[in-house]
Amino acid sequence: MAPKRERSEQIRDYVAALAPLVAVITLAATLFAQSWQFVRSERSKREDALNARWQDAVKMISTSGALSPAIVSLQPFLRSPEYAAQAREVAINLLTNTSDQSFFTTLFGPAFAPISWNNVDDVIRLDRALAARASPLIAKSWDGKTNDMSRLSADETASYNYIEAVIPTITAQIGNVLKTPRPPGTQVDLSATFLKNGDWQGVNLDSVNFESANLSWINVRNVDLTNVTKFTAAGFYGTAWWEAKAINSSLLAYLTASYPYSKANYPFAPGQEPSGLRSDAFNQEAYDAAIARLTSQLK
Repeated sequence: MAPKRERSEQIRDYVAALAPLVAVITLAATLFAQSWQFVRSERSKREDALNARWQDAVKMISTSGALSPAIVSLQPFLRSPEYAAQAREVAINLLTNTSDQSFFTTLFGPAFAPISWNNVDDVIRLDRALAARASPLIAKSWDGKTNDMSRLSADETASYNYIEAVIPTITAQIGNVLKTPRPPGTQVDLSATFLKNGDWQGVNLDSVNFESANLSWINVRNVDLTNVTKFTAAGFYGTAWWEAKAINSSLLAYLTASYPYSKANYPFAPGQEPSGLRSDAFNQEAYDAAIARLTSQLK
């Protein structure tokens, strides 16, 4: 009986010794649970408040005719991890449909800067949307020889002038990204875009999709066009593409047939060339020499 009594006393002593520890653990678990519930509750309140602010901002932007309040409402969400993507979609829609150049200047930077490989696709989508908006206006004003703005209404003229004014900024930003190292596996799709007045010397156009794109007065001097194989219906008006470093035979045949040198495509006086375009590249002698050089390099 003595050993049993001794074991019983030992167990009682262990229980007595562990009781405070169990109490501490229980208290800690209770406090942790309460703290977690509080944090979760506060986070939920913040998320609900932020969501309410977002819904109010969307409602205000949708119903307000004033663009300045739209910018004020949108800006806090452009840097929000939860709402940045949605806010950027709203920004693209606003910038696509306005005709206010100052509005573009005010919103474009906050919506997209810094522009990099992480978000250049959003900038390209904006460009593509503006190109789609410009297409019927150009078709209405351009008769194949002259651009007669009198054919457009006042609203159409405002839209046309807005697009013409902002596209060079977008073109420059896209070009700046193309001059930086491209992440492995990244495909660049510039199809159906409108690109104008861009100094694209040094860009990487390897395997870029230019189908139905419009490149007007783009400086592509020393750019390698060898792997540009998607170019159906691409436009190179006013672009000295023959200054490229190299080119493939299919693209060369397309460009020589569709966009050969023409004095009419280069209406700039010396010193007034946009985006670093050089007047000495736009003459028949320079064109013929460039074609001979490119042809000799074909594989």
